[in-house]
Amino acid sequence: MPTSPDTVDHVLTTYRRALELPGAWQFSASALVGRLPMAMVGLAIVLLISERTGSYALAGILSAAFQVAAAGGGLVSSRWVDQLGQGRLLPWFALAHAAGLLAFVAAVETDQSVAVQIVTAAIAGLTQPAIGSMVRARWAFVAPDPVRLRSAFALESIVDELIFTIGPLLVAFLAFRVALPLPLIVAAVLTVAGSLALAAQKSTQPPPSGRADRGQAQEGAEGHRSALTLAGMPLMVVASLGIGAVFGSYEVSVVAFAEEAGQSGASGLILGLWAAGSLLGGVVFGARQWSMDLPRQVVSLTGILALALLVSPLVGTIPLLALVTFVAGIAVAPALIAVFSLTERLVPAPLLTEGLTWTNSGLALGFSLGTSIAGIVIDVAGTTPAFLLAPLCAGAACLTAALGQGQLRRASAGRAQPLPGRPLNSDPVPGPSPGGVMDDPDVVRDRGEGQ
Repeated sequence: MPTSPDTVDHVLTTYRRALELPGAWQFSASALVGRLPMAMVGLAIVLLISERTGSYALAGILSAAFQVAAAGGGLVSSRWVDQLGQGRLLPWFALAHAAGLLAFVAAVETDQSVAVQIVTAAIAGLTQPAIGSMVRARWAFVAPDPVRLRSAFALESIVDELIFTIGPLLVAFLAFRVALPLPLIVAAVLTVAGSLALAAQKSTQPPPSGRADRGQAQEGAEGHRSALTLAGMPLMVVASLGIGAVFGSYEVSVVAFAEEAGQSGASGLILGLWAAGSLLGGVVFGARQWSMDLPRQVVSLTGILALALLVSPLVGTIPLLALVTFVAGIAVAPALIAVFSLTERLVPAPLLTEGLTWTNSGLALGFSLGTSIAGIVIDVAGTTPAFLLAPLCAGAACLTAALGQGQLRRASAGRAQPLPGRPLNSDPVPGPSPGGVMDDPDVVRDRGEGQ
């Protein structure tokens, strides 16, 4: 594993070269502000509702309403943004999202019915701007070569992990030191500020593709009308569903455990350590090239994640849970990198955005199911059985990929893509993003030769 000063200098130089591209650091910084809320809203909803009502089931349901709507909205909004342009649509999505968050806070604070709270949470999720997709589209537009573009995507993956390290800490501080609804209000402000700053940067905005161009691209994509019909893609969506359920169930379980221990504010620190471990795992994993093929990587890494999480139901103190969470987090980023790298290998270039969005939607749907089920389990049986959900869900993802090894290998064999020139949907779950820190070395080589 490379750790020499020369290696570190090379890595820093690589990222610096990406940020030296015209307008790059400006749009990357704006996107960081604009997508910090994606690491805040889910936890903020769980804390607000569980503290107000004492019900983790309701907290999970409302968080799920937001996440499911965000997943569905992302599938639609990514196409609209492709067609009409970021500058035209992003401000409206941001303002609608902020209004939805504020309406949800008002509904909770004025004791509106659960139905009203669900509707307002869903509106906020449906209009959440996919800023992670948009910033990657800008990198694809401004990067002059595949090597620089891959470095840029890796940089954004690291930024994602930093966001999910900072976000939970910020939520816990604002909620417990100031006011429970404040994290959602701050999230609304950050979304608008970052989105408006990003939309104002016209020179790095990819040109709109238009409906006709997108239709022609779809017709030429091996005759497939949807990326979901491609061999191996349903398996990847199911596996992503399991991984997303790991995130959702673990987050709610950590919040409940911290409250039971009388240290509610510690939940933000623990979840921040989860993301910090994932960041470390992603950087180390991405520093090496692996001879193991991508389908086997998915099986191995989701299996490791399941084993790492098996300890969590046995912990009895906050410090021990923090340690276990950090160690388990190290396996998160490599698992996600493998999943998204394999998805990239399974779909042709004209369907790449849609294919990655399906995988992300599986993660988001799994997250929402995880929060809902964990909330119910906690209310009925406590945190110990709730912590069992995470390793079971990771094991289900591993089993799905293992049973589909033959199909995944046949579908991915020999397929090489150009690096994507369209948005890569990375919202709304923690972890490295499509085209991130590490990719299959054969694909990287083929991409470079094809340029």
